[in-house]
Amino acid sequence: MKKTISIFLAASAFTLGATSCSDFLEEENKVGQTADLTYSTASGIEGLVNSCYAFSRGWWGKEAGLGLSEMGTDVFYYGYDNKQKSLNAYNLTARSLDGNTADDACLDHYWELFYCAVDVCNNALLYIPENTAIDESKKNAYMAEAYFMRALYYSQMVAMWGPIPYNTEPISAIDTAPVRVPEAEVLTHILADLDQSLQLFKAADVMTKAKATAEGHAYYYAAQALKARVLLFAASWLGPQSLSGDYSGKNLYQLAQTAAEDVIAHSGTSFYSRYADTWSLANENVNTNKEAIWGVHYVDNLKTTENCIPYRYKTNSSGTYQSYNSLITRTGYTRGGSAMNLMFVSMWNNGAGDLGGNGKQVFVRALGESTYYVTNTKSNEKVFIAPYYSPYGRGFTRYLPSLYLWNLLEANRKTDQRYEGTLLTHYNMAHGLAGSAKNYPDMGQFSVEPATAFEQDGNYFNAGDTAIYFCALDGNSAEGKAKQAWAKNRYRIQFMAGGDIPVYTSMDPAKALPTEAAKASSDVYGDSRYNTYKIGGWCSFPGIKKFLDDTFEADYPTHDITHRDAIVFRLAEMYLIKAECELASGGNALTTLNQLRAARAIAGTDNSLSGTVDIHTILDERALELCGEQQRWFDLKRTHTLLDRVKKYNAQASANIQEIHYYRPIPEAQMESVTNASSTVPSQSNGVLQYTTTAEGFWQNPGY
Repeated sequence: MKKTISIFLAASAFTLGATSCSDFLEEENKVGQTADLTYSTASGIEGLVNSCYAFSRGWWGKEAGLGLSEMGTDVFYYGYDNKQKSLNAYNLTARSLDGNTADDACLDHYWELFYCAVDVCNNALLYIPENTAIDESKKNAYMAEAYFMRALYYSQMVAMWGPIPYNTEPISAIDTAPVRVPEAEVLTHILADLDQSLQLFKAADVMTKAKATAEGHAYYYAAQALKARVLLFAASWLGPQSLSGDYSGKNLYQLAQTAAEDVIAHSGTSFYSRYADTWSLANENVNTNKEAIWGVHYVDNLKTTENCIPYRYKTNSSGTYQSYNSLITRTGYTRGGSAMNLMFVSMWNNGAGDLGGNGKQVFVRALGESTYYVTNTKSNEKVFIAPYYSPYGRGFTRYLPSLYLWNLLEANRKTDQRYEGTLLTHYNMAHGLAGSAKNYPDMGQFSVEPATAFEQDGNYFNAGDTAIYFCALDGNSAEGKAKQAWAKNRYRIQFMAGGDIPVYTSMDPAKALPTEAAKASSDVYGDSRYNTYKIGGWCSFPGIKKFLDDTFEADYPTHDITHRDAIVFRLAEMYLIKAECELASGGNALTTLNQLRAARAIAGTDNSLSGTVDIHTILDERALELCGEQQRWFDLKRTHTLLDRVKKYNAQASANIQEIHYYRPIPEAQMESVTNASSTVPSQSNGVLQYTTTAEGFWQNPGY
């Protein structure tokens, strides 16, 4: 494969590597004899392999990567302070916005980041075989890791942009006339990398997480899990016999099922008896989490640069390497971690005045103030509130669940642990603040009604009386009105729709939008305290709690980032892949789905499905299991259901979405850097580009 590729980021041609992740951050690019000397040592080659993983921290666990993988789907709306609203509204363009953080899909930076990552992997594959300081077994393991990571990065790129330039050698010169390789060809290359990776892992006897070369590094069943996912993508998006080379004429669904079954049977992963334990911070490390197959590792020390991604290849006029967008780095280059604990939390910590004193009698505006005490307005007692409120996270209001997702979780509430393990339906007040909220004088003095609403609480958060409750009813129904009356003076209650403070504008999933100001349909208090955007649905909503930092640390109570590892492959996904393959090939998908649902059942209940399974059954189950885990947009794309399900379940996105949106635009900076730009583009059929020789040169995806 040719050595040159046009990537708009490069200011000059060089071959890049690094002796360690920190060397990337210090901008020490190894070239020529320097590279030869560095990578001839054991520590040098180890650092280069470590660097292959560094770029993954720019996608998994980061805000911008989450936007490109979960926004514009059926499961989430954007909230008040979302920074990528154009992704959900489908009015995004090819424009390269670089450092913009107001509304930026960051496609230009991800094009750059992924190709930089591939280049590092290509350097590793070049230098590992030449190294004489490590034995053959270590060489095999390192090579396997580099093949795996290259396949992983390319799998993300082809899923977003379709045909892309494909390169297997380090960048040595700038090519201004790159070629977009057809999707089927790129996917065939990816699978060839994974087959190489599997063979080398087996030769090195790196078959388990315990035998991986370092914490968070890949091993045999990580590669097998990625292979199952890639095969399913190719089968469902392009067709079951769409690939060439070693995969020509083979049924990709059958191969994906075989790979998934191998992981299920032999990877050593297993289910926790409690679904919530999968997400407990005590089990966050992907190396020790029973269900995690592989994921992106963040070390516990958030103040280390080890959690940061490399600087960009692109330099400014002074020759200094530039930073990636803060939506990707989150906290810059001096400290780092996952931002997932911030992404699905509502504005619970700013009482908007209705809880009294701008909420401070019950909640703290920002859990980073100089004091973590709140004075009870009735008793004048100072109450230490940080241990109660810190685990809830900070209210960034980036994402809220769609009405479809809330209804789906609610429909499984009585039998399935995933409701309680996923949805945060209420916020409790700290002990010692009873009667402190002026608008709810009885808060903390009376038990919550109905008690059954919180029968499983106490396992995840500190116990306390309810301050805010999100109720899965129409507030205008008879039952809703009764609950509204009970809540008066006791706690704030917000219904799906209707009532004094609705989360959505409608109970119809095709029409429901987050309310942007909570305007009372009937003001039972005779004042205007509900007329505020701060407790409208786009600010105040049931959260997704499986990514929260459910701990309290006295020295670090703010939790603006977390050391929680980002799980990329889980055992549950392998069951879902197997079931989808069985659906396509005539197997017993229902049995496989029910095996997963049995593992997620509340003890003593029947959580099984019955009836006929179709692709929507599979997608519902994937939403229950995987919501927020950076897969949903790709799932809807590859199953050709993106348009249908967005129009059915996401009113924020339905007006603008069309067939062109099965692909992301090529960043304009890349288009401007090539000399072979063409206005001739392929047509689309059922979403898929019909790639022909008429699409010569480097062309933009249709419609952008």
